[in-house]
Amino acid sequence: DLASICRFAIAIALAFTYPLPFIGTRDGILDLFSVGDEWQTSTNLNLLTAAILGVFTVLAWHFTDLGLLNAVGGAALGTAVVFIFPSIMFFCAVQNVGCEVSFWLRLESVMVLGLMLAGIAMGVIGVLVMTVGLGE
Repeated sequence: DLASICRFAIAIALAFTYPLPFIGTRDGILDLFSVGDEWQTSTNLNLLTAAILGVFTVLAWHFTDLGLLNAVGGAALGTAVVFIFPSIMFFCAVQNVGCEVSFWLRLESVMVLGLMLAGIAMGVIGVLVMTVGLGE
């Protein structure tokens, strides 16, 4: 049936795309802790990979409702992509122009921060609705 075909397609997608985001996660952790190139040997990378996989396995063991995890991630990351990142980029671009910027453009850059705060509020409400169940 169609559900079995979909499950099979998801399994194929996970099997062949899993290394790509995992390597990004591992490299992000190395960058976050400013690990130098001299410490990034094969042995150390393999140990870090095993440790990260262990943490992910323990987390996967305890999370049984992936729909909730996906919804919370979507609400939080969707808010960041739609409201937070563009607002900060526009505000910083206007502040760093280097030449005289009109009053209206400066006003718009400040108003964008208000829009960002409204978006953060909507994201928090979305996360609360999914976790606490305020919508029920």
